[in-house]
Amino acid sequence: VMFYSIWKHRKSKGHKAATFHESVVVEVVWTVIPFIIVILMALPATKVIVAMKDTTIADLTIKATGMQWKWGYDYLRGEGEGISFLSTMDNAQRLMSSSGGPKKGEVAPDDYLLKVDNPLVVPVDRKIRIITTANDVIHAFAVPSFGIKQDAIPGFVRDTWFRAEKIGDFYGQCQELCGKEHAYMPIHVKVVSAEDYKVWVAGEMKK
Repeated sequence: VMFYSIWKHRKSKGHKAATFHESVVVEVVWTVIPFIIVILMALPATKVIVAMKDTTIADLTIKATGMQWKWGYDYLRGEGEGISFLSTMDNAQRLMSSSGGPKKGEVAPDDYLLKVDNPLVVPVDRKIRIITTANDVIHAFAVPSFGIKQDAIPGFVRDTWFRAEKIGDFYGQCQELCGKEHAYMPIHVKVVSAEDYKVWVAGEMKK
């Protein structure tokens, strides 16, 4: 529109510039309309942001502690309360990486550098609150599939939450540069049915 107007109303065609310098009506209109648009955008956006940060009324509360270079999980509240374990990268994959990756002719597994010995197990369709902290340097608990990323800072407690909508294996990694083996502390969240979760909890309680 701008270039068309400049071309069609050029001086060489005899057009003359308008002589007005201001219009109160125009200035009010182009101030009020954007203001209304911003307000209409802000209302739903604020509602979503508040919901994203609302960690209350969780079905399960788990503390994730970052440490060089593994994760510690403590089930603090809900079914499975009292369960505690460490989650470390699978040693076979760690050795494979240290030797330069898969050997010639071999194909890296789908979960290469993501497999752990003890995954974080949660039930499907439940609100899971994750409390993050660390015992050495800053780490970050991040699982892209759930849309969560929360820094784990020594001496501080922060939280986030997610609700897995389907059963399966979901992966993440520490997303803060936490030292020389930063790439070797993956996060594996195993989402199971409510029934399978009860069985898992019973087994862990026996341990």
